[in-house]
Amino acid sequence: MSEKTLDKLITTLKSEAIDAADKASKKIVEDAHTQAKKIVKVAEEKRKQILMDAEKEKEATLSKGKSALQQAARDLHITLQNSLLKLFGAVLEKEVHKVFTPDLLKSAVVKVIENIGSGIELKLSEDFEQALADHIHQHLKTSKDFVSITKADNMLNRLSIIKTDEGWSYHISPEEVAALLNTHLSGKWMNILKNEA
Repeated sequence: MSEKTLDKLITTLKSEAIDAADKASKKIVEDAHTQAKKIVKVAEEKRKQILMDAEKEKEATLSKGKSALQQAARDLHITLQNSLLKLFGAVLEKEVHKVFTPDLLKSAVVKVIENIGSGIELKLSEDFEQALADHIHQHLKTSKDFVSITKADNMLNRLSIIKTDEGWSYHISPEEVAALLNTHLSGKWMNILKNEA
């Protein structure tokens, strides 16, 4: 083999080796780019999924927070209404106690006796007994109705009307009157509170 042939062979080998190396490097770069694109695409999809999950979680947290605040507002509103109704009831009872005097009982008892007739037994506290007995006696002088009045030490500030032959009785006290008025008025108070709210 001549030197020229050898040089030509070396040049050909170098050229082929360089071409092969160049092709291989291009292939490596292309594969690296392809791999990088895949990694970027997967990362982008993961990023989108993480953002979507975070957005869903944020919305769920906001929704739960709003619901909790609305529930707390409703609870506070109901508690406040109940407290106000209790306060109204306490004030009503205090006012009923103020006006629940022997004079009030006098007029009420005379009307009841006039409507019910005879055979009535009245039980009164000692404080009310004499004043009411005199008043009732004055109003019923001309009546043929029989009314029995007795005192009871445990009847502080209250009155019982008993119709023994018919088997019924009414017990009248400031607490019972206030309770009846409270039952009647609480619906109206609720309406007022709702309108104020």
